[in-house]
Amino acid sequence: MSEEEEVVVDEVQAEGAEGEEGEEVTDLSNSDVCTKYQEAAKIVNLTLEGLVSQCIPGANIIDLCEFGHKVIEASAAKLYTKKVEGKQVDRGVAFPVCISVNDVVCNHSPLPTEETKPLKAGDIVKIDLGCHLDGYIAVAAHTLVVKENPDDESPPVD
Repeated sequence: MSEEEEVVVDEVQAEGAEGEEGEEVTDLSNSDVCTKYQEAAKIVNLTLEGLVSQCIPGANIIDLCEFGHKVIEASAAKLYTKKVEGKQVDRGVAFPVCISVNDVVCNHSPLPTEETKPLKAGDIVKIDLGCHLDGYIAVAAHTLVVKENPDDESPPVD
């Protein structure tokens, strides 16, 4: 290798090293990234658990969606409250709470002005939701059948 080629190689290697030093690692090798995913997942699971317990005959879909959003926002607001480099860490709802009933396939998040039928026993309910902390997203979905008696542990009968 000529002397000129060695100089060019050295310069390219020096540029590459500088770029790597200043860049933030945003994959799972960074423990802060893992923590953000885990905490977002805890919020999603907490919200999903609350929503499942409220899927009873007579429940209003809009009220369920609003409940889910409030739980996500309130739980996320408690985390990462300190500013980073003078900026508030963005957090909250990453995917709106969607409650799809029976023949509605997915992603039904009604507006407060829409009329919706209350849930009734035997309805098939699909729940989707997501939370993010600093852009690191956790989502979950669950399908259930509304029971006549919420305390009944037996599976529904056709």
